[in-house]
Amino acid sequence: MVYQRWQFPPAVTNTPKLRPPKVNNPRSPSQSAKPASSEQRLNKQSLGEQYDPFGIHQAVLRAQQHSTTRWHLAGSRLVNGVVLLIGLLPPVLTLLSMFVVVNVSVLFWMRGLGWIFLLWVALFVIDQGFQLLADPSDDIMDPTATQPGRCGSVIVIGAGPIGLATVKECLAEGLEVQCFERQSGVGGVFRFNKKYAGGCWPTVKLTTSPWVTAYSDYPPMSSSSNHYTAQQYVDYLEGYVHHFQLSDHLHFGQMVASITPFDNGRWCVTTVDQESEERQVHHCDRVAICVGLNLNPKPINLPGQKTFTGEICHSSHYTGIEDEDFSGQRVVVVGAGESGTDIAAELSSVAKETSLSLRGGKLIIPRTNPLNGVANDYDTNRIRYSLPVPLRNWFMAFERRICFYTGNHTPESAFRAQLLKASNIGPSYQTATKADDFIPRVIDGKLNLRKNVVGFDQEYVVFSDGLRQPADRVIFAHGYSPAFPFLKYPEGLSARHPGDMFLNMFHPELGDSIAFCGFARPAIGAIPPTGELQARLFAQVAAGKRVLPSRLAMLKDIETAKQENAMSFPSQPQPNAVVNWIPYMDKVARLVGCKPQPLRFWRQPHLVWRLFTGPMTGAYYRLQGSGQSEVAFKTIRMLPRMHRIREIIVYSGLHFWSWPLQVLHPHPRWRRCTTIV
Repeated sequence: MVYQRWQFPPAVTNTPKLRPPKVNNPRSPSQSAKPASSEQRLNKQSLGEQYDPFGIHQAVLRAQQHSTTRWHLAGSRLVNGVVLLIGLLPPVLTLLSMFVVVNVSVLFWMRGLGWIFLLWVALFVIDQGFQLLADPSDDIMDPTATQPGRCGSVIVIGAGPIGLATVKECLAEGLEVQCFERQSGVGGVFRFNKKYAGGCWPTVKLTTSPWVTAYSDYPPMSSSSNHYTAQQYVDYLEGYVHHFQLSDHLHFGQMVASITPFDNGRWCVTTVDQESEERQVHHCDRVAICVGLNLNPKPINLPGQKTFTGEICHSSHYTGIEDEDFSGQRVVVVGAGESGTDIAAELSSVAKETSLSLRGGKLIIPRTNPLNGVANDYDTNRIRYSLPVPLRNWFMAFERRICFYTGNHTPESAFRAQLLKASNIGPSYQTATKADDFIPRVIDGKLNLRKNVVGFDQEYVVFSDGLRQPADRVIFAHGYSPAFPFLKYPEGLSARHPGDMFLNMFHPELGDSIAFCGFARPAIGAIPPTGELQARLFAQVAAGKRVLPSRLAMLKDIETAKQENAMSFPSQPQPNAVVNWIPYMDKVARLVGCKPQPLRFWRQPHLVWRLFTGPMTGAYYRLQGSGQSEVAFKTIRMLPRMHRIREIIVYSGLHFWSWPLQVLHPHPRWRRCTTIV
């Protein structure tokens, strides 16, 4: 049956407010029948009759109508104080215990308690020191093993952010490099081109801020944390090319037709000029494939698809509302990733009716922190993400609850909390959608939320809860599959998913002759600095400064990584390209030889503090070792600290009190994710 559409009352034009005022007394049923402005919301009685598949509208109304009492405020502050006390107790009890054990006049049992606590402190310090000094990379690659005189030629496929980093790092190691790109300039998928589907449109904005996205040795020109548009990011990449003089090694308008095995483990790369259609054959010792994850759209295959009267396409073919006319159309966007939510938000301003289809709940993170106007990814730091996942999830849930009872729970934050709850898994067990522009559109009734699309019936889209909705166009933003149709493997070898490779980049049967850079997608974090570290490792291996482990050792590490991935991201299919950002970066950095040892900076306590609490960026891995750069020190000192002192104290306290669980708990989820610094 055709549904009866419901939405929040439409916004009044020329009204700048996105958020309605609090309503302490819901309207009566007779009042709810009257037209409502954008400053009003439906009452609880009428809410029960509406279609609300994820409980979003109820959560928004509860947040709007919630009245903070003095008892709520006092209780929240009391609980907040107790949690803060947990963080403050370790230094206080340490000083008190030292006083007790040296004071002979104190009772024996009190001195015993003092010695027990000091033993706890000593074991905590030893544990942290062991974690800092231990180098797990020794179990994977011998850092002292080299192959001198192994320089050769490298061909890089793709001049996007990862391809450019690979060219630059290979040149720094003295390798002969050529890079082929089908586009007319640098940027890869970020260079908008209707001819090549890639998920970029003119108005797209990056989901990670400039300083987090930036190369480790080439900072942005501005200190602003405002997110780049695609064109601004292309401009940044062009500056990188000019700064490191990469132009002579880049060949644009060259489509790679095939990569085939040649003699003695070398490769034959065939390119086709996009204008003259001239074919050229190139031979090289190694190939770096840096075409990115957005090359091959996932297929669409649902019941009734062929008889659907509307249009079905993938989001990779979306070119924006200025290029296509969506006025008067009923559009359904499928997928709650960054592309899907941004497209749905944009279309909701012009289409007759726009719906966003979600498979389930989702972790949504605003690009910009609404409390301070700074990029939200500055919140990703080592002190927070070194906690075991259960503790991290608990603390995030605790802070949301405190916000609710102190009156800081806005309709937008209620929306995010309810959608996360609908996912049925903790925030640290899933990938995040780092875009929330669609949320005000939903609250204002311009965008509808729907369950997962399961099929089509003539003009109708059929959802998993039985709802049927007429639509003129359906845009699937359900992602991409890593595929390399131009690559022919040696006889007897089969293709592998990047998630089934060593470090998501090396095929265990092919070793270092070919690398897949840029195919590690952080659950929280940015791909470019991750791919840059991969490029640094590949360049060192190609130059003979590092040696990959044996085939069996790589296969063993792959299986271990897959088990950890399945535990960390239970909702993701296997294999996948998702990684835990900081632990993955640390692992690759150890192999490169550039993971800093904080003990070496004991004369610079301010720097250690920044490493401890500041935003995570690629500059962290330019402080010492291979590729050290003074630019990295300036970057880390300049970026602001996001966490308040209170939060840092609480995180430190959680580390102190929970370390035995992190060491002894049998479940792997209780193990620390990484070291604090």
